[in-house]
Amino acid sequence: MESKEKSEKPPKLYDLTTLQREANRQLGFTAEQTLEYVQSLYEKKFVTYPRTDSRYVTEDMKDSIPALVKTTAGFFMPENVELSINTGQIIDNSKVSDHHGIITTMSVGNDDTASLPFGEREILRLIALRLLCAVGNNRRYAETLITAKCNGAVFTAKGKTILEDGWKATEKIYLNTKKEPPQEEKDTTLPPIAQGEVFPVKATIKEGKTSPPKHFTDDTLLSAMENANNALDDTERKGIGTPATRAGILEKLIKTGLAERKGKKKTKHFIPTHKGISLITVLPEVIKSAQLTAEWEMQLKQIENEALTPNTFLNDISLMTKELVSTYKMIEGANTLFPSNAKGEAVGKCPRCGSDVVENKKGFCCEDRACSFALWKSNKFFTAKKKKLTKNVVKELLKNGKVELKGCYSEKTGKTYDAIIILNDTGGKCINFKMEFPTKKGRKKHEYKKSN
Repeated sequence: MESKEKSEKPPKLYDLTTLQREANRQLGFTAEQTLEYVQSLYEKKFVTYPRTDSRYVTEDMKDSIPALVKTTAGFFMPENVELSINTGQIIDNSKVSDHHGIITTMSVGNDDTASLPFGEREILRLIALRLLCAVGNNRRYAETLITAKCNGAVFTAKGKTILEDGWKATEKIYLNTKKEPPQEEKDTTLPPIAQGEVFPVKATIKEGKTSPPKHFTDDTLLSAMENANNALDDTERKGIGTPATRAGILEKLIKTGLAERKGKKKTKHFIPTHKGISLITVLPEVIKSAQLTAEWEMQLKQIENEALTPNTFLNDISLMTKELVSTYKMIEGANTLFPSNAKGEAVGKCPRCGSDVVENKKGFCCEDRACSFALWKSNKFFTAKKKKLTKNVVKELLKNGKVELKGCYSEKTGKTYDAIIILNDTGGKCINFKMEFPTKKGRKKHEYKKSN
C-alpha cells in the first residue's frame, strides 16, 4: 500500500470557447446562445469583453482583483463564507494578447442582476463562479494505491481521501444554490487497509460490448475545433476558426442543412444530414481536411504578426486550386448523391435554353447555372397587383406563354380587374411581361410593363 499527498490546482479563467463549452455541458446552451448572452452582459457592463482567447489577466489589474472577488462573491455566496484570494494565480502578461480572460465587473454587485433574463443570469453565475474558483486554494487529497496479488496475478486499486476541499468548496456552494448534487468523483474512497492484509476473493466474468464514439455536442465540437492539429505547445496552437467565429460556423452547418441537432433535454448532438454526408463524399481529401483549415488559420495569424506576406499565402492557395482542378476526378455515382431536382420540383422548360425550371425557396430558376432565367416569388409586377407567383401560375406561363389572372389590384383606382399576363421575355436581366385584357367592344388593349 502506497499513500501520497497530492493537490489539484484551481481552473483557469474562462475564455469564450471554454465558457461556451461549460454552458453547453451544464445548461444545454448552444455556442451561439452563450455568445449572445455574454455579449449582452458585456453591453450591460456586468462582464469584461467576451471575444477573447486568453484565460489570464494582466499585472496592472492586481490591486483591483481582491475587491472584485469580494463583490462577485456576494452574487451567490453566503455572507459568512471566508474566501481565499490568491491573485497571482490568474496573472500572466505573456498569455494575454488583445483581451484578458472573461471576468465580472464591479457592476455585478448591483441589484440590477436580479432582473436579468434567465440565460444571461446563468451565464453571469458561471463567470462569477469561475473567478472565485480561479483565485482559490489548491484542493489537497491523499491518493492511495493498493497492489494485491492473487494466484500469481497482480491487481491494483486506487482511491483518494480529501484533506482540504480548497476551490472545490466554492463550486459545491454554487451547486447547492442550484439544488444540484456535486458530480461523483472518478476515484472512489478506499476503506482503511493495512499492509499485508489478506482478503477472500470472489471473481466473476462479465460479457460486454464496446460503445461506438458518441456524436459531437457543442461542447466537444468546440474543443475539437480549438485543438485541431495542435502543435507542440499552446503558443503555436492551430485551430479551426477563432473564439468569435466558431459559434457562427456551427450555426451555418445547421442553417445550410449540412447538419442538425438531435437529442433530449440539455444534451443535443450534431448529426450529419444526407446533404452533408454527400458533400464530404465528393470533396477532394485535401479540401475537407481539418488540418488544412487549421494550417490556414495559423498562416493568417503569421500574416497578422508580419511573419508571412499575404501574397505568399494567396499564391499557395492559387497553386493548390489549379492542381485540384486539373487532377480531380469525379467520384463514381456522384450524380446520385446530388440529383438534378434536389433543389425543387421541375415546373416547366426554360424559354431561353430549354433546361428544366425548378422551384426553390425564393423562386423558379433555370437548372442551368449559366442561364440567368428566373421568376422570383417576390416579383414586383405580381405583388403590385396583390397576386402571388405560384407554381401553377409559372407552369401556365412556361407551357402556354400566358396565364389568366382574376381580381388584379389597380394601384391607381384601388379597384380590381381581370387580365391575361403574357410572358414577354427579351433575354435581359429582368423578365418582361405584357398585360392583355378585353374591352366591352371585343377589342383588346395592351399594356407593357417590366418586372424586377
